Amino acid sequence: MRHNIKMFGYSYKLRPIELSDAQFILDVRLEDEKKSKYIHKIENNIKLQEKWLNEYFERENDYYFVIENLFSKEKEGLIGIYNIDGKSAEWGRWILKGGSLASFESVMLIYNVGFEKLGLEEMYTKTISENKQVVNFHTELGAKNRQIITNGVELENITYDVTEQCVTKEIYNTEIKNKLKERCKKLFERNVKIYNGKFKFHHYGIASKNIQTGFEKYKTDYVQSDGFEDELQGVKGLFIESDTKPRLELLENLPNSHTLDYFINNNIECYHAGYLVDDYTKIYNFFINNLGAKIISDTKISKYFKGRICFLMLKNKEITELIEAV
Repeated sequence: MRHNIKMFGYSYKLRPIELSDAQFILDVRLEDEKKSKYIHKIENNIKLQEKWLNEYFERENDYYFVIENLFSKEKEGLIGIYNIDGKSAEWGRWILKGGSLASFESVMLIYNVGFEKLGLEEMYTKTISENKQVVNFHTELGAKNRQIITNGVELENITYDVTEQCVTKEIYNTEIKNKLKERCKKLFERNVKIYNGKFKFHHYGIASKNIQTGFEKYKTDYVQSDGFEDELQGVKGLFIESDTKPRLELLENLPNSHTLDYFINNNIECYHAGYLVDDYTKIYNFFINNLGAKIISDTKISKYFKGRICFLMLKNKEITELIEAV
């Protein structure tokens, strides 16, 4: 169907498929015979592919997407949601170009579309049981095996059993989403380094009404480190360290400051991730011009770091603090 849903991640986005993507569909599906063994065969015929797309545009409750790399702007794959029945739907048509690293993020994005945009309560996949690599991928992610459909599909005159695996909205939010986000953040850090140089994780920022009270929930695993007050930002901060967990920056408002009010009032504790960068101007411009980030708090000189800092919101609503290494 024709739709206007877009979903942004860290390194990738999903956007609606268009008629002009017909050649890309052929290219990615015909790229690797071994990879396409377990999907329906198609002819290398652009007219037939355009005909299929025009028929797709007229179908209801069928959402087909192109997976695009936010850094290179290249198309890297396809994915879709269909067979919607009430609050349940199947997702699939999932295929990536050779060498693409979009697997985890494209799955996170398609679940986000289903659960956040379409209001679904469960999403399931149907995979040929012999395709153990994909079945195991879903299992390791946290999908639950629901049934084996005997002789569930026929390809090239061969019948195969099909494994149906299901993820509920609750399971996704409690068991899967954070695992996917961590993998996607690692890839994002790698991509920024490739395109712009040093981009090193430094801390997660935690908004609290009172630093010392907030520290109580972390004191089992963390010890207190450096503290500071920054009148320009309107915050008081305390870094806490752990041998096994990421560095945290506990923050509270200075008197008469409202910097953290939105996060505190909305119970958003971990509200940003801070990264050290060498070429501050280059990465700042890259975030604004290439990744479409919005400025939350523009460039200031940090009292603690001694260099420039800013807070930017990516299109996936994640807030990033850029910290100039000096």
